[in-house]
Amino acid sequence: MFVPSAGAVLVDQGAEVLKIEHPETGDPQRGLVTSGLLPGGAEGVNFMMEQPNHGKRSVALDLSHPDGRETLLRLVETADVFLTNYLPQVRRKLKIDNDDLRERNPAIIIARGTGQGAKGPDAEKAGYDGTSYWARAGMAAVMPTRDGWPMGQAAPAFGDVMGGLAVAGAISSALFKRERTGEASIVDVSLMATSMWQISPLVVASKLFGFSKIPQGGDRRQNQNPGVAVYRTGDDRFVMLVLLQSDKFWADLVTRLGKPEMATDERFADSTARAANCVECITLLDEAFEA
Repeated sequence: MFVPSAGAVLVDQGAEVLKIEHPETGDPQRGLVTSGLLPGGAEGVNFMMEQPNHGKRSVALDLSHPDGRETLLRLVETADVFLTNYLPQVRRKLKIDNDDLRERNPAIIIARGTGQGAKGPDAEKAGYDGTSYWARAGMAAVMPTRDGWPMGQAAPAFGDVMGGLAVAGAISSALFKRERTGEASIVDVSLMATSMWQISPLVVASKLFGFSKIPQGGDRRQNQNPGVAVYRTGDDRFVMLVLLQSDKFWADLVTRLGKPEMATDERFADSTARAANCVECITLLDEAFEA
């Protein structure tokens, strides 16, 4: 779903997107119908195919056949962008690599989605959401489960759709650059780089605070800012508080929770006091939310 989802984003922004598929086998994503991963089997909705390809026009071409390749190149002549997740060796074999495309349209923007990037020893290796984005880049490692295992992938295509959004944004930037300068770019986005960018604040924080993963387990009441935490209500719902400037909102919060005395209690009078007495503070807030 990685690169196809980028096309879906562009469709939503008003672009006309043509999806090229083999006339007999189609997109491999269609094979999920027989994988047991989709409800309803062959008669069900292949949401993993439909969601990242909505709004596109479909063209069936066998790119290994000279006529199919020539038809693609004729489409390239009038296209603004060529978007692909084919591996480099496949593009070379089919003769649809950068030079082949630019020979027919020097102004075309070429956007390539990869697992590990366009350079380095893994440039020609395939990659998946669960491997390149979730595991290889470190996303799983920085969010361990409570028993210490790396967390499994959070949702279907979790990294694919984030990577696709990055590809779509890069394409938009390349179109703007071409409009202003006349230069057509080659855009490369990898699942691994997308993930590393997402965890980059934690990478920086790890150097400052001396930890390599998001702390899990333990007493949730040890949170140094009780104003940034999750609380459970009496009817079994959850509320996420984000009071980064907790002093500004503290009195209003505790008054609305029916505990106005916490606004003047010396233990909770300001952020420093609440940090020092976080266990007591969160215990009282738990009681208020559950009431």
